[in-house]
Order: sequence, then C-alpha cells, then structure tokens
Amino acid sequence: MRRWWNTRDSTVLGAVLAATALLAIAPPARAQQSGSDAGPPASNPQQPTASPQQPGAQQSAAPVPSATSDENSRLAVNPITGLTVSSASHFTPLTAKERWKLYWTQDYFSIGAYFKPTMFALVLDQASDSPRQWGGGFPGFGLREASRIGGNTVSGTIRAPLAAALHEDVRYISNQRGSKRRLLHAIEYSFITYTNQGHATLNVAKLVGYYASTAISTTWRPGRHDLAEYTFANGSEQLALSVPFNVLQEFWPDLIHKRARPQPAP
Repeated sequence: MRRWWNTRDSTVLGAVLAATALLAIAPPARAQQSGSDAGPPASNPQQPTASPQQPGAQQSAAPVPSATSDENSRLAVNPITGLTVSSASHFTPLTAKERWKLYWTQDYFSIGAYFKPTMFALVLDQASDSPRQWGGGFPGFGLREASRIGGNTVSGTIRAPLAAALHEDVRYISNQRGSKRRLLHAIEYSFITYTNQGHATLNVAKLVGYYASTAISTTWRPGRHDLAEYTFANGSEQLALSVPFNVLQEFWPDLIHKRARPQPAP
C-alpha cells in the first residue's frame, strides 16, 4: 500500500513539475512565434505619408539596449537546468557586482534554483524511499525536497566566494560548434570552467561546493553515516548528475529555436 501511495504521489508531482517547466519556457516561444506570424501593420488612411528624407537631415538613432537589460540577459538563469551561460567564443568575465547578483538569482530568486533539487528529490529520493525514516507520501517528499534545496543553497553559498577568490567563472561555458564536439564539451565542462582570463581550469569551487554541502547535509539527515564514505558517494552522485543538465543546457538554444519556429500554414 505504501508503495502504491508513493507511486501515485510521484506521478502527481511529476505532472506538476512538467507543467511548471512548460509554463516557464512556453511564453518566450509563443511570443517569438506570434511576432514571426504577424503580418505587416495595416496602413492608416488618415495618417499622412512621411516626406522623403532630405539630404543632410539627421536620422533618428536606433534604440540602444540599456545596460540593465544587457546585464539581465547575461545573468539569466535557465528555469530547467538552473544554469547561467556564457559563450566560449564571446566570453566576458563577471564583475564583482555581477557575481553577487548571480549568487542571489541562481540560488534563491529563480525557478531554476528549485526545479532541479525538486526533481532530484522526486526521482532519486522519493522513488527509493531514502532516507526511509522520513516515510512516504507528501510529508516525506516535503522533507526530501527541503533537504535537496538546502543542500543546493549550501553548495552555492560555498561555491560563490571560493570561485571569486580563485578567479573561476560560475557559469556554464557553452561551445555550440558541431553536435559531437558539443556533447563532449558539455561532459568536459561538468568538471572544468574558465578563469577570468578565459583559460580553461579545473572547477575547484564547484567540486568543493558539492562535496562540502554533502558533508554538511549529514547534520539534518536521519541515521548514522560514515562521513567520508557518504560524502564521497553522494558528492560524486551530484557531480555525475550535473552532466546531463550541462548537455541539456548546451543544446538548449536549438530546442528553443525549434519550438519557437513558426509552423507552415496548411
């Protein structure tokens, strides 16, 4: 009976999370599609036709994106992967202000800060009834979700200042050159990042964040743990789970472009 209830709860929660994901990515796609499908604006017969531009007359300048909008675009967090991206070919290091803002956005004030930990709690912990002391159903899932979100927050809090001190970038560095190369790049950059100078380096801050947050999570998880064994096993699990999310992030622009492409009229 408990197993049936766990399966039913997981199905309901999975449907809710899938709907949340669709709501998060659908509006931009619909907006882009509607903009592409829209025809030319209707002419107003009462509006006088503009006279030809006289030679030497000053033309109005095109609107220039504000610095705020450019920064928001650079620091946007993917709602599914929880990652912020920088292209390898157009890499620009983060400023101290951007690092501080990205920390709050990536770990607290974005859908991505909660979607991935919730998925891990559902697919890994709830499905395996781990830890079993938390029981099943929605109460048990709530504890597992809180534990995953707490661990994610601790990891980000450790990683952010350490990355700043080591001059490591906390974003995912995308490649976008050739499908096979991009797949290998996504796997490789689960362990590597860029320095402020744009040089590849081992992602020490990410590794320390994963393993340290795993060790700290034993303070609230029930049961007795061999600290070293538990930290290595579960920290390595988090590191391995970052690989498919990096792959998804690498090919994310292609997925969005395909989704937003206008369909031909029948």
